[in-house]
Amino acid sequence: MTRTIHKDDYQLLLSLMQQVREAVAITQVELAQRLRTTQSYVSKCERGERRIDIIEYISYCEALGVDAGVLMDLFLDHRDYRRVSDESMATSIEALMRRNKRRQRLHAPG
Repeated sequence: MTRTIHKDDYQLLLSLMQQVREAVAITQVELAQRLRTTQSYVSKCERGERRIDIIEYISYCEALGVDAGVLMDLFLDHRDYRRVSDESMATSIEALMRRNKRRQRLHAPG
């Protein structure tokens, strides 16, 4: 029995989070250090063994240096597609990284 009616959506979000982590070249160990937790915790989150709440999601994004809103936009863009190709996802991750950089520049102090 599934834990939620939105299981596919949650798996997509987890996949995006992991792909973004890999795109910014941060290992689970490095992410765990930034979050002040263990690699096991990060692994369980990414595999869906431990559900993360919105505050944890924001902390995860901040630890990656990625705007949580930008990643959520990417998720919302793809959630209606149950089968997203790896190529399409890679293109979307690249676009996310560009949007994230633009947003960081716009909100940079000074």
